[in-house]
Amino acid sequence: MAGGNCLDGGASNPRRYRIRYSVYARCTQAASSPIGRNSRAVPSCGVRHACPSYLSENRALRSARVSDCAKGSSAVKSRGRQWIDQTLTHIAIIFAMGGLWSCITSSGIKPEASMIEPTSLDVGDAIRASARSDAKWPSSEWWNGWNDGQLDSLISRATSGSPTLAIVRSRVTAAVWEARALHANQLPELDSSADIAHTRFSQNANPSPPGGETNWNNSVALDLTYDLDIWGKNRAIEQGAQSKVHAAVADEQFAKIELQAAVARAYNAFALQYALADIYAEINQEEKRNLEIAASRKSAGIDTDIDVTQARTQYQSGLADIIRTRDGIEQSRLLIAYLVGEGPGFGASLQRPLPYGRFGSAVPASLPAEFIGHRPDIVAQRWRVTAASKEIDVAHADFYPNIDLVASASLQSLVPFGGFFSFVNSDSFGHSVGIAASLPIFDAERRRGKYGVATAEYDDAVLKYNDAVLLAMREVAEQVTALRSLEDQELSVDSAVESSKRSYELANSGYRGGVTEYLDVLVSQKIMLQQQINLALVRSRQVDSWIALMKALGGGFDGDTGRSNMISGGSNAP
Repeated sequence: MAGGNCLDGGASNPRRYRIRYSVYARCTQAASSPIGRNSRAVPSCGVRHACPSYLSENRALRSARVSDCAKGSSAVKSRGRQWIDQTLTHIAIIFAMGGLWSCITSSGIKPEASMIEPTSLDVGDAIRASARSDAKWPSSEWWNGWNDGQLDSLISRATSGSPTLAIVRSRVTAAVWEARALHANQLPELDSSADIAHTRFSQNANPSPPGGETNWNNSVALDLTYDLDIWGKNRAIEQGAQSKVHAAVADEQFAKIELQAAVARAYNAFALQYALADIYAEINQEEKRNLEIAASRKSAGIDTDIDVTQARTQYQSGLADIIRTRDGIEQSRLLIAYLVGEGPGFGASLQRPLPYGRFGSAVPASLPAEFIGHRPDIVAQRWRVTAASKEIDVAHADFYPNIDLVASASLQSLVPFGGFFSFVNSDSFGHSVGIAASLPIFDAERRRGKYGVATAEYDDAVLKYNDAVLLAMREVAEQVTALRSLEDQELSVDSAVESSKRSYELANSGYRGGVTEYLDVLVSQKIMLQQQINLALVRSRQVDSWIALMKALGGGFDGDTGRSNMISGGSNAP
């Protein structure tokens, strides 16, 4: 290597360059220096600027690097323009889809009914006259005003063991599970699948391979689906289901109060039969004595067979009345046993009810404003109105596109016999991610029809709510009016009972003294008996009306807390 300032001998490959520099005057051998894409070669002689070969090589490297950068920049710009074009295309498609689905609308369909405001109703003179500021809403144990431990036990047994109430509770459970199931619509759904098959492919139906071959056709996959719920359809479905749960809970409370009232009414009828039995037994004793007197007078030649026959007929009729009331007592026992969820034999253990006192007709002064929250049937209907409104939202969401996010990952292989596990490796892996959309364009007004049905059902729920409010107000007014009337009736009938007793005593003593005829005794006795029965019926009706008033006022239900009011002393009984 002689005969010049620099002798160049080099070799190169795609990844590495080697350049040899020699300087005749100062170097006795060549020096090697590796040069990468991002490095610069420096001659061992240290003469960088004086070596033409060095300068030429580095200019070539720099030119190559600039060319590569230019090509990369051009590729990036090309990909950017492609992405922008695709994005604009997608946006244009979306706007075009919007123009298509705008052809299906819900215009012209809307609810027409509106809910009644209870404070706007005229409660009437009867309720206004009975309203008192110190009157409380019924407590959850309103029957304690009866002061009968046996009744307390019966109602407690009924609320825990009645099949009727258990049926209503099962509806609550079903509503809760339905709400949970519908809540799942808002969450992603992940499914897995596996197919393991030893398959021979038909040579006449498939190209070869795999036609004419027997292969393992195996796959394992995971599929993810997520409804983006952009228009809130799934949320409305879940909220509607939750409203139905609230309605079912309120229905359960209403059924519980109805059952409590039914047990109390049956117990009151049980007490009435005992009261009537006492009246008939007392009268029958008088009839027996009159029969004995008539027989004695006939023996003495004072009376005739007619008087004896009349006395015997009256006595036998009284026995029939006693037998009839005994049957009424047994029927009441059977009814109570059924209501508390027990067999017929349970009624035989019931004792005679304790005497009941007087019950007032006062109602809370806040009746119109707070009435809705204390009636579980009205609360239930109000929740059904809410559920119906959510059905409108669901039907309205169907007018818009449904967009789902979908993704899948799988391991798949199709290999000859003997490669069973060949699908369990990275080369068999595949995946996909994307969206799935459905767009309403033309449905022959199917969606408008469903939306119209939803709005009509909402109107139906509102009208039923209004009817429930009016019916509840009527029930309160009826029972308040009845209680006030029965109070006056009791005073009048009580006076009539005393007067009829006096008349009977005079007629009976006159007959025994031979002053009056037995017909006078029969007439006065019939009047006295009827007045005593009337008094027993009036007092029983008072209790029935008071029970109905407690039920009409909500039976202790408190809609603000969703449960019965457990505050002590909340009974409406004075």
